[in-house]
Amino acid sequence: MYSIETPRLGFLPMTFEALEAAIYGEEKLQHFLGLKIIKGFIEPVHNERVFPIRLDKLRKDPELSKWYGFVVEKNSETVVGMMGYKNPPNEKGLIEIGYGITSQFQGMGYASEMAQKLMEWAFQQEGVKGITATNKIVKKLGMVLLKSNNETVDYIVYK
Repeated sequence: MYSIETPRLGFLPMTFEALEAAIYGEEKLQHFLGLKIIKGFIEPVHNERVFPIRLDKLRKDPELSKWYGFVVEKNSETVVGMMGYKNPPNEKGLIEIGYGITSQFQGMGYASEMAQKLMEWAFQQEGVKGITATNKIVKKLGMVLLKSNNETVDYIVYK
């Protein structure tokens, strides 16, 4: 069922069909995935921005679903967040990791655990030479500061 696993978590690629279900709400997504969805999991920003952008990308290339997905707590069969890479590798071989863990599951190490496994997986994919990030998980993953200014702080790790 999961394309990537850790002892506690599974990664379920976010397919076009799963996103369509998510747009119709948490109940529809829960039914489609056959997994528990916590009330409030789908935030307004997901339907306003995140899901439409991902749907557009998947419409053009369904293979992109492997790069981004749902993070599932295996014991409870509960979707605890979304994580993955915003796009496949660019011309320099770089990809940017992003994540969101539902508030009631934060502080349990889930983001770090799955991000580490996603990094290992990404470096096995063709064309990936480095992973970038702009969030606070980076130091736990061994990333180093690339650049910073008043607006952004960028980190990177190379293969």
